[in-house]
Amino acid sequence: MPLVASLRNQDSQFEERTVAGVWRWTTRMDVSGASPTFQIRDIITPWGLLRDTVPIPGDIVLKMAESINELMGAYAPGIIVGPPSSLTFEVDEGWGFSQAQGVGVGNSGAYGSILNVSLASSAPYMIASPPMMGGIALGETSTFDVMIDSTDLKAADSPLAGTIMIQDPRATNDPQVLPVAIVVRPKAHIELGSVLLEFHATHPAWGEPYDPIPAQIFQLSNDGLAASVLNYQIQKLTGLSQWLATFSPPMGLLAGGASQNITVLVQPPDDTSTGTYEETLRVSGYSDNLHADILVRLVIT
Repeated sequence: MPLVASLRNQDSQFEERTVAGVWRWTTRMDVSGASPTFQIRDIITPWGLLRDTVPIPGDIVLKMAESINELMGAYAPGIIVGPPSSLTFEVDEGWGFSQAQGVGVGNSGAYGSILNVSLASSAPYMIASPPMMGGIALGETSTFDVMIDSTDLKAADSPLAGTIMIQDPRATNDPQVLPVAIVVRPKAHIELGSVLLEFHATHPAWGEPYDPIPAQIFQLSNDGLAASVLNYQIQKLTGLSQWLATFSPPMGLLAGGASQNITVLVQPPDDTSTGTYEETLRVSGYSDNLHADILVRLVIT
């Protein structure tokens, strides 16, 4: 039975009475590493300090092993999951890896306990990283990330539910489960209301600026299913058209069935000669058609 336990050193003294007399020893738990280690030391036999010439009876060896198990129970860790205590992802079908979400894991066990957890997901498209975390002392927290690989996921199967299991066989509440909900969105579809915007300007007298040219708009729509989301961006395809002043808004989000008017403004520099100038605006975003183009033309006479 244990006599004294020092929480600072995590040493416990044990004794066992036999016919020959009393055996005493110290069982030490070292928590300085990633996992606790144990030692049996300072063994006192009925004839004094243990010497090589004094055999240790088998029943005493078993009692020493039991003292290690007792310490392991006394310093057992506890698993705390979170925050957050659950995760929800919204991903696009066929996209690939989502942004990672972090989850904290803490130790609610006894003073001196060390938590070493392994992580296991319920589906191959749920990735927890790193798969193992160790050396989490009482009051400390470590973080792992969860990502969803939607490469092979289909919106028709949405929503999906899974779990990340957090395990440490020594923990008093092993295992713990993190619920994961996944909404798989269908692909968006980029649709433009026009394929051409044509502007006209008259070349001014020498030294005079061009008169302002009225802006024009084209309609950008997400013709995908209602649950889809188009995260669009508009860019000049060549980038050499100083006369194409602005297009706004250059980026944004469109839900399925929604539309957005894009305003295009041209203003040629004063030294622009007569002629016909063209630039292509490319609207891109993750979708079943990836991008759509509109030609912007400026005719100066």
